[in-house]
Formats: sequence, structure tokens, C-alpha cells
Amino acid sequence: MYGSARSVSRADANHSGGRDGGSTGQAPGRSPRLPRSPRMGHRRTNSTGGSGGGPGGAGGKTLSMENIQSLNAAYATSGPMYLSDNEVAMAGDHLPKSGGTITTISRPRVTYGARSSGSSGVAASTPNISTTVPANAVLPAGMMGGDALAFGDHHMASTVPHSLRQARDNTILDLQTQLKEVLRENDLLRREVEVKESKLSSSMNSIKTFWSPELKKERALRKDEASKISVWKEQYRVIQDEAQHLQMTVQALQDELRIQRDLNQLLQQDPASQGRDLALTSEPTEENYRRLHAEHERQAKELFLLRKTLEEMELRIDTQKQTLGARDESIKKLLEMLQSKGPSAKASEEDQERTRRLADAEMHRHHLESLLDQRDREISSLREDLHRRFEGTPESTKTKALQTVIDMKDAKIGSMERSLRDMEEELLMLKSNGLLSCEERQEEMKQMEVYRSHTKFMKNKMEQVKQDLSRKDTELLGLQTKLETLTNQFSDSKQHIEVLKESLTAKEQRAAILQTEVDALRCVWRKKRQR
Repeated sequence: MYGSARSVSRADANHSGGRDGGSTGQAPGRSPRLPRSPRMGHRRTNSTGGSGGGPGGAGGKTLSMENIQSLNAAYATSGPMYLSDNEVAMAGDHLPKSGGTITTISRPRVTYGARSSGSSGVAASTPNISTTVPANAVLPAGMMGGDALAFGDHHMASTVPHSLRQARDNTILDLQTQLKEVLRENDLLRREVEVKESKLSSSMNSIKTFWSPELKKERALRKDEASKISVWKEQYRVIQDEAQHLQMTVQALQDELRIQRDLNQLLQQDPASQGRDLALTSEPTEENYRRLHAEHERQAKELFLLRKTLEEMELRIDTQKQTLGARDESIKKLLEMLQSKGPSAKASEEDQERTRRLADAEMHRHHLESLLDQRDREISSLREDLHRRFEGTPESTKTKALQTVIDMKDAKIGSMERSLRDMEEELLMLKSNGLLSCEERQEEMKQMEVYRSHTKFMKNKMEQVKQDLSRKDTELLGLQTKLETLTNQFSDSKQHIEVLKESLTAKEQRAAILQTEVDALRCVWRKKRQR
């Protein structure tokens, strides 16, 4: 039995175990279906279908060229199952690149090879396209062990499609499992990408919303509202302080009124003393006349002073009324500003509370103004009473009491004037803080920046001066230590000089003693010599 073997390489031909030297020795460019000669290209083999030959006839007859061509045509028309291009392409994506391929230039069919001994895959070829079949594909047992496929008679060719179908099914199952794994991985990767895209979009939206001009405007409005709220809080605190101060002044005025009422009662209860004084003064003596004249002059002076003080008090009361009116107008303007200003959603409740408190403070102020008007009326009534009483000859004790009352009122009025001045200054400050325009605020901010830079410069200069001063202090301390050492050295040298002086005097005394001894010895020597 002869087979038209298609050689791949010499190693595959030697591995096949057949003795078809004509087919193995063919050139790679020659057609595998056209041997050199019919007799050399077809050899007899065993009918068992060994590894080197294909299935032949039962009687071992030699096939001619026409039989070979008819066998090829029968194989082509028998309808073997071929792998589709998609399946081969899907299998080729997951195969290693080292797999060998078999390329044919014959008619369009797929040549199936057996599993080789190496790690390379079994190749399937279409015209002019080289593809690769997985090496782990299960092939039927009737296939050859080499890279060549032998074709036999018609009864053997009828069994080929079933085996090829099994191989195709196995490869399709492997490819389907691989495709499922790839699809699952693709789904996982797609989910990860969607999660990352959602996170990125959320972060981009947050960044866009954070740096949007609307948010910048809202932040600026919030800052302005916070500054206005702080100013309003300061104004409310100042108004509360003023209300407390006015309450204290009202209490003081009530005390004064009570004292004045007591004095009026005392004056009304002394007609007997006045009659006794008139009886005493009715005596027409010169002393009484002089005394009455002096008393009259003194009382006239006191009356003049009292009138002057009353006029000053009236002027002060008028000025207080004017300042209170100006303050009332400023508070009304502030209330109008608060009402005209549209409150934000967050600070609306606080603004309403502040407006309510300001309204309460204004009502309290009106109450205090009514008390001041009542005080003015009482002062005017007291003045009329004083005029009526001073038309006669009141006593000096009463005038002194009235003078003390007037002095007390004068002191209270002075304190009220000082408090009103403080209130005016605070109101001016509040007006300047609350009614400044944006340009003025910017100018003030610039001035503040200039002041801050100037203060920083002055602080740096002060630090430099302090450093210079500390350096000079250290130098002074060094000089003081040097001076102390020099004074110590001077005192030591002085003591040494004194010691030297003492030793010199001692030596002089010794020299004098020795000189006297020498003189005495000379005298003795002279006496001895004269003898």
C-alpha cells in the first residue's frame, strides 16, 4: 500500500520509520503529489498501516499515477471536516510562537499531522496562510506519529471525518474554556475601569465645584457676612453697655430727685423759723442793718451763681438731648441697614435675634429719654421754686443745702457728659466700621498692611537695637572685668610698693645703725692709733 507523504523536514521523515526514500529526498519546492517517477514514488508497505506508510490494498498491488489522482479526488470529495478560520485564529492567539507550521500550495484543504515528539504544535495549513494548531490537541489513534498523513483506500477514507471531528471538538472545547476565562478577565478589568472612571469623575466634579467662581463668590459673601456679623455683635455689645450706663444714670437721677423732694419738704416745714428770724431782724438797730445788708449781698451772689449754674445745666441738657437725637438717628439707620440687608439662609435667625435686641434697646432708650424729660421738668419746677424763695430773704443754711444739691447735680451732669462723649466716640467708630464702602475698606486694609509692614520694620529695628545693646552690654561686662582685673593688679602693685617701701625703710634704718657702728669703730680705731 502506497501513501503520498508530504515531508516537513528530514527529522520528521526519519522519525516516520518508513523506507520511502523517494518521498523523503524530495526538494521542498517540488509538489508532494508528483514524485520523480511512478515507480520510485510508490512503494509497497505492509497492510497494517505502519508509521511510515499509508493503508494500501489487500493484495499489495502497485498504484499508478491515475489511481493516485483518483484517490486524491475521492478524498477531496468525501467531505472531511476542516477547522474553520475563526477557530484556527482563536487557537493561534493562545499558542506559543515556537510551533512549527506546514505550508502547502495545493488545493484549499487542511493537512492534519500527528503529534510530534517535541513541544511544537501540529500545524494546519490553508493556501498561502500559515496557522498553528495547539500541540495538546488529542488526535485519533489511527493517525500517524510523524508530521505526514497517509491516505489509503476508500473504506479507510470514510473513517477520517469522524476522527477529525473528534479532534476539532477537543480543540473547540479547549478554545471555549480559554475564551470563557478571557471573557471573565475582561469583565473584571472592565469593572475595575468603570470604578476608576467613576472615582475620577467624582474627583473631577469635586475639583470643578471647589474651584468654581460661584463657590468663590459664596465664600466671599460668607466672609463679608461674618465681618458684618462681628461688627453687629460689637455694636450690640456697645448698646448693651450704654443701656447699663443709662440705667445707672437714671438711678442716680432718681436719688437726686428724692433728695430734692426731701429738701422741699424741709423748706415747707420751716415757716416758724422764718417768722422768728423776721422778728429778730425787725429791730431797727444799726448792727442788724449791717448784718442784713451783708447777708443780702451774700445771698445775691449765691443767687447769681445759682442762676448761672441753672443756665449751664439747661445748656448741658440741651446738648444731651441733641446727642441723644443723633444717637437715635444712627440707631435707626443701623436698623434700616439691617432690615434692607437681605439675610442669608444660615444667618437669618441670628440677624432676626439681633434686630429684636436692637429694638428692645431702642425701646429702653425711649424710656430713658422720657425719664430725662421728667427730670428736666422737675428741674424747671425746682428752679421756679428757687426763684420764688430767693425773692425774699432765705436763710444761709437753705442756700448752702441748695448749693450742695446743685454741686451734686453738676457732678452728675459732668459724668453724664463724659459718658455721652464716650457714646459719641463709640457711635462714630461704629459708623465708620459699619458704613464704610468697599473702597474705603480696601484703603483701610492697605493702610493696615502699611502699618503692619512698618511695625514689622520697627520690630526688626528694635530687635537689631536690642542685639546691639546686648552686644554692647557684653562688651561693657568684658571691660568691667578687665577694669576689675586692672584694679586688682593696681592694688597688688600698690601693696607691693608699700612692702618695698617698708623694706627700704628697714634697710635704711639698718644702714644707719651700721653707719653708727662704723663711726663708733672708727673712733675706737683712732683712739687706739693715737695711743
